[in-house]
Parts: sequence; C-alpha cells; structure tokens
Amino acid sequence: MTRSGRRLPDSIFYGGAGAFLALLIFVLRGDVGLIRGFEILLGGTLLIGIIGAVVWVAWHLWQMPKTPTALELSRRFEAVRFMDGAQFEVFVADLFRAMGHRALLCGGVGDQGVDIVVNPRGERVAVQCKNYSKPVGNRPVQEVYAGARHHRCVEAWVVAPSGYTSGALDLAKSTGVSLYDANTIHQWIRKVDKLEKERAAET
Repeated sequence: MTRSGRRLPDSIFYGGAGAFLALLIFVLRGDVGLIRGFEILLGGTLLIGIIGAVVWVAWHLWQMPKTPTALELSRRFEAVRFMDGAQFEVFVADLFRAMGHRALLCGGVGDQGVDIVVNPRGERVAVQCKNYSKPVGNRPVQEVYAGARHHRCVEAWVVAPSGYTSGALDLAKSTGVSLYDANTIHQWIRKVDKLEKERAAET
C-alpha cells in the first residue's frame, strides 16, 4: 500500500555498502589474506546489485502503460501527493470513466460522505476518496457506509493511496466496505491500458 513513487530495493544498496565497509576495515587492519576474499565478495555483491537494478528497471518499464489515456492517468497519479481533495476526486472519477463506468461526482456540502457514485457492474456504488499522507482511519469507512444507504447504493468503497489503519481494516471487514489503495489504482490504470489496446486492435 504505497504511493506510486518507486526506488531500488534497500537490499541492493545496503548489500554493496556493507561489503565495501568490511573490505575497508580489513585494509586498515592490514589483513592481506582476507582482502582478496573480500575483493571477490565485493565483486559478487556489485554484480548482484547491477543485475537486480537492471531487472527492476526492466520490470518498471514493462509495467508502464503504453496507450494515451492510461499514460495520462499514470502521469497524473505520479503527482497525487500534490493534489488536494477535490482534484483527487476528479482523478478517481476520470479513472472510473476510462474503465468504461459512469461516474457522478457528488463531493461537497451535503454529500453525506460520498464523493462519487459509480456503476461498475450496473449497480450503484458509493465511493469516498481520501488523499491523505498517512493511512486512513475509521471515520471514512463509517461515513461511506452510512452515505451509501442515503444515496441508495448497494456497495460502499474507500479509495485512499496511502492505505488504512488496522482499525479501518477491521471495521471495513465487519461492514462490508471495500478498501482500495495505491496498488489498486495502478491495477485500474493497467486495466485502462488493456482496454485501450483491445479497442485499437478492433479498429
């Protein structure tokens, strides 16, 4: 449940740094017999780090969307931390529409805890969007659960890139509210990419 920003795994960085420090210690101690062994170890660690970095970059490039709409959505989501609440709601609504769903924005005064009403399977779903910097707690789950009834929706969802507290997860489980995070948003963008490719192949 992380944001879209990615970096190299810590194991690649710390593995190489650890081997280098160990070699430096032995050099300073003058233990020549072990220096050769640690030179080999360092070389192997660096090789593993390079291979890991190449694999990570290749995987990242393979995951990147290729079609225009999906690429635009991906770029917008990369800047999610700069969006205010209303901008994030618009982004989520646009994402639903790109997946082929009707999405009605209802955010504002009197929305009763529902920012978007969407119909992914022909039935009304109440969605609350929370673009917090920290995991979301119980309150949005409570609000969208009640708001779904007010808006005559059969399901209630919360979309929050930063994830959820354990309390929110427990409450969602007992109330039937579905929780979606950054990983889900990336999956939805990949779905848009797939749909656009299928449409292009049909034309």
